[in-house]
Amino acid sequence: MNSSLLNVQREFLACLHNQPNAFAEAVAGGGPLPRERRLQIYHHAYRARLVEVMQDVFERTWAYLGDETFASCARKFIDDHPACERTLNGFGDDFPAWLAGQFPDDGEIAEVARIDAMLRRAFDGADAAPLRADELALLSPQDWATATFAFHPTTAMVPMHFNAAGVWEALEQEHEPPPATRLPQPAVLLVWRRDVRPHFRCIDSAEAATIEWLRAGDSFARAGERLAAQLPQSDVTEMLGRWLRQWLADELLVGCHRAASDGPGT
Repeated sequence: MNSSLLNVQREFLACLHNQPNAFAEAVAGGGPLPRERRLQIYHHAYRARLVEVMQDVFERTWAYLGDETFASCARKFIDDHPACERTLNGFGDDFPAWLAGQFPDDGEIAEVARIDAMLRRAFDGADAAPLRADELALLSPQDWATATFAFHPTTAMVPMHFNAAGVWEALEQEHEPPPATRLPQPAVLLVWRRDVRPHFRCIDSAEAATIEWLRAGDSFARAGERLAAQLPQSDVTEMLGRWLRQWLADELLVGCHRAASDGPGT
């Protein structure tokens, strides 16, 4: 690329990012609009497009904050985190954490934004065929000692400290969101995609830990042993059976492997 063209492009980008630049010197004078006005048009259009991207990704956060507050936050975020990639995919990933710093006394705002971001990430994630219940029926009692499970590639979890999930669902249904409250105990938000739609539900720490063990490669039996050690007074067999049925129904599981080479899945 011609070095002078590269310099002009760098100056133009600095202009859009409100950084010191000499781009105006490269803009020809004359025409129906002054040079400064033409620069303002490009500057506004660039930022307006990025705000639109954030409105699309963080739609429920936008509804929760309102037009004026969301737009103000988006513009400030753009100033702090200028777009530097070739595409806008992933732009705004840091917005939930940024909101947490902007609204330290309103923690549900960042969590609503985190739900928005995780659902969009799940929507854009890789696909995988769900595991069927009849495939599990092929496992013998001995197989269960070594059986391991693969979860959908879009599976993600994040701790939640406020009733942000309830707020998000109310906004989704265009209802008045409930007052923000801190949860008596932290929950875990589980996000994944089923067919073409992202889903989420809140789970307790025990189920979240079991999913993490299984995703890390523990066998189903080993995960049960670890769970029993943590919850000696609980009916772990019942818990695992209930969760397994739910994971199958939710299409969270996409593979099952046993030690034998002729296992029912991969």
